Amino acid sequence: MSAAAADADSPPLLTATAGAADDYCGSADSPAACTIVGKVERVCYNVRVDGYSKTKETTKNGSYIASTEFVAGGQPWRIRYYPNGYSQSTDGHVSVFVDRVGGVDVGLHADVQIDLVARRRHGDDAAPPETEVAGRFRCTFWPDSSFGFQRFISTEKLDKSPWCVRDDGFTIRCDIIVEGPPFVVAVKPSALGWHLGDLLGDADTADVSVVVGGDGRDGEETTFAAHRYVLAARSLVFKAQLFGPMKADNGAAIIRVDDMRADVFRAFLHFGPPFVVAVKPSALGWHLGDLLGDLPPGELDVAGDGDAENAAIMAQHLLVAADKYDLPRLRLVCERKLSESLGAGTAATTLALAEQHGCHDLKEVVLRFIRLPSNMEAVKCSDGFKHLLESCPSLHQELKSRHILS
Repeated sequence: MSAAAADADSPPLLTATAGAADDYCGSADSPAACTIVGKVERVCYNVRVDGYSKTKETTKNGSYIASTEFVAGGQPWRIRYYPNGYSQSTDGHVSVFVDRVGGVDVGLHADVQIDLVARRRHGDDAAPPETEVAGRFRCTFWPDSSFGFQRFISTEKLDKSPWCVRDDGFTIRCDIIVEGPPFVVAVKPSALGWHLGDLLGDADTADVSVVVGGDGRDGEETTFAAHRYVLAARSLVFKAQLFGPMKADNGAAIIRVDDMRADVFRAFLHFGPPFVVAVKPSALGWHLGDLLGDLPPGELDVAGDGDAENAAIMAQHLLVAADKYDLPRLRLVCERKLSESLGAGTAATTLALAEQHGCHDLKEVVLRFIRLPSNMEAVKCSDGFKHLLESCPSLHQELKSRHILS
């Protein structure tokens, strides 16, 4: 065995007194599902410890000597031998562990038996037992996991054994049966989300046109090529317009959207389809990053930053669209964005929007923000405050009843 003067990194998950019943404790989480090709393989690996008395003298408690690596089930393994015990509580015992050294990130089920090999001494007529000490267990090994026995055998018992220690050495035998996947066939995530996203910009295969009113600047119309089945899957409102009672009598493949800016509709159209599982973690960041910006969560800017206000205005428009076309996830994402980018310049319009569209959590966030007198004074100076008082008279009264507005 080759010396490895390293302390144990972590306690084992399996501990038992050699020869006693298995005592398994601990668990491991499974990785993502994959396709595997498994087989069963049995390997018997003998480790000879030479200079036993020297290892006891020079290897301190908690340190080990490691064997060379061997292969079982297509993965590398090794044996760790602690001459003076794994920890202070096991001082006076020999500890032995089996390590799975790296390898493929898949759990391997293994039956392991660790023995001290008994040998006949010269001149002895009596036959030795097959093994002097035997301990076995069954568990699942993940890469870099370790299982074994903290009290495999006491050093006193080992020293007195008539069969194990010969010529100041002994043999540890590890018999391991590996069941599991030595090979993994990786399956890439579904690209359905990407393919549907590509459809939205494919005018050659489009079968419906969406005519959107001007972008709020020049009043010009913008036409988007789309696919009726994709739109119907995106929104029940689109489904009704294309296939239900709202369908045009002449079957014209044109939908008009007059109350939305073109840039808002473009962002709305590309928000991840709700039925697609394998899309990027943040569909909003994927499609709308340039539009909404990347604001740190929880930032409350009383003065109002220009970029933050532009992002908030876009999120406000998208929230209205999400409510109209029944996209609850987009609505929640917009509520979160408005909460994160809340400032004096947008608080009033955001509060009015939350009241009109039943966004109760967003409303409470804004009310907590403007409850601070300094914030309230800044909000009063914003362009949206007058609109708030005129469009939501009931909210005006609520602000007074809560003693937020005098």
